[in-house]
Amino acid sequence: MSDSRLAFVGGEENSLCFRGMGFDVYVAYSAEEAKGFLPLLRRSNYALIFTEWKFYSLIKDHFEDQRSEALPVILGIPTRKEEIGKGSEFIRELVRIAAGSDITL
Repeated sequence: MSDSRLAFVGGEENSLCFRGMGFDVYVAYSAEEAKGFLPLLRRSNYALIFTEWKFYSLIKDHFEDQRSEALPVILGIPTRKEEIGKGSEFIRELVRIAAGSDITL
């Protein structure tokens, strides 16, 4: 097994599959609870952090000073109907910035 560490931050009901795949799970239902895990996430040197979309910005901002580093990769996943498509909007904006126009149409 590799030394790469994997984490998930989110509610218990969404964490079961991640726990089953060997992720370290940090159960949080509010931004305040998620904030409490930020120092630990940073010290643990995770390679990949999955989080519920509602915590994505909070966690991404905490690692802002490491943007030039390859790790950790932070991925937000939609867990509610109204969050579906948020990730694709974010990727489209990154491609628009990199390419100078929206080539994803």
